[in-house]
Amino acid sequence: MKHRIPIWLVGWLIPTMLKAQEETFVPASDLSFTISTDRSSYGRRESITVKYRIANISNAPVYVPRAWEEKCPTKPHVWAWFENGVGKHFVPGYGGSCSPAGGPHRVAERMAKEAVLLKPGDHLDGTLELDPTMFSGGLPPGPYRIEAVLSCWNEDEFSAAEKEELRSLEGRFVQGQAPASVHITLVP
Repeated sequence: MKHRIPIWLVGWLIPTMLKAQEETFVPASDLSFTISTDRSSYGRRESITVKYRIANISNAPVYVPRAWEEKCPTKPHVWAWFENGVGKHFVPGYGGSCSPAGGPHRVAERMAKEAVLLKPGDHLDGTLELDPTMFSGGLPPGPYRIEAVLSCWNEDEFSAAEKEELRSLEGRFVQGQAPASVHITLVP
């Protein structure tokens, strides 16, 4: 007995499969974002180096962001803050200046500076510094959770022409956010 696939199903499947292959943006679930510190306790006036790792856990190459955007005004793609034992957040600010005329004009130029292509299984490591003294009076001793977020791209921030330009590149771009956290203690 021969199995026949209805022609309407073939007509629906082929464009659907091709469309899936042409995705420009993929969800943050295609990557793993983790953070760590060298120790579990720090002096309350001691700067803390937070290490992060972005790993491609998907089956295809994906672009992940570097720590900072290249567009003006710039904002971080990777950011971290403290949360104390009662859930209060201590979020550092950031600032900077930029000249829109000097930055990349085409989205492909911007992504060449802002994005890293990770093949399946590859990872990108980085660090950022958290200073408990930057908050008024410094943070008191006690248990804290360092929370971090990887903010990837949002499909809505790109024009149709920019999306077409991105589509011509080798991998897909991760969109959305990925959180991570680690517990530490600040000591006197």
